[in-house]
Amino acid sequence: MTKASVNGIRIYYEVYGQGEPLLLIMGLGASALGWQSQIPTFSQHLRVIAYDNRDAGRSDKMAAGYCMADMADDAAALLGHLDIDSAHVYGVSMGGMIAQELALRHPERVHSLVLGCTSPCLLAIPPSEKAVRDITEAEELPVREAFERTAWMGYGDAYFAASKDDLWLRAQAEASLMPPLEAWRRQYAAVAEFDVRARVDQIGAPTLVMTGDDDPLVPPENSRFLAGCIPGADLVVFPGGRHGFNVEFEEESNAAVLDFIRRYSGVALQR
Repeated sequence: MTKASVNGIRIYYEVYGQGEPLLLIMGLGASALGWQSQIPTFSQHLRVIAYDNRDAGRSDKMAAGYCMADMADDAAALLGHLDIDSAHVYGVSMGGMIAQELALRHPERVHSLVLGCTSPCLLAIPPSEKAVRDITEAEELPVREAFERTAWMGYGDAYFAASKDDLWLRAQAEASLMPPLEAWRRQYAAVAEFDVRARVDQIGAPTLVMTGDDDPLVPPENSRFLAGCIPGADLVVFPGGRHGFNVEFEEESNAAVLDFIRRYSGVALQR
């Protein structure tokens, strides 16, 4: 296992491909395995760095609470550990919150920014009551029951019906790296406290915002707010997409990210 010692903790990370760096930041409770629909494509064009946030996956578990700024500092320190001055950054869900804070606290580290299914303040435009209840209660359920309970939030009904076996295999692999409940709760507390609505217009990096228009966990109004506040930001909305739009709309969303990065890349990326 490859780990970097940053900010007094050990962060697990993986590196794939060559070229300009792209840092991938995953969401609540998730590990770098959550990027399995992106890494094979992105690593054909870029040097891809995927890591496990503190309190998730193979990174250190914490003894006390923390905030999103601490997690953004972890990301910046990881780039420093890898001698990367500036990277393209793509964060989804909580990872998109970390990415926003990274762009605000360490603007020199962010060459371009991609924000997927995320929010500047989760409680301002909150999830549906059913989504909150299901995702919270699922943390204490066996893996299969948790999968059945929460899959509706991630995927459209038709896609889920057609892909259920593959999605279950994916869920099993990812569940093997899920953090203990107390670690998940610490991450959730950081999410609940996060609010950059008054600062998000200070993000100077070129920004792409992506969302599904049927996301019950992070409603698309959050992405529309971000795209309207971040100067010059682009917005891509996937009709029928839910919180796992980057899986259900893998080819389309990956292409959107690569096309965006090409506009701000220092080198020509192959198509």
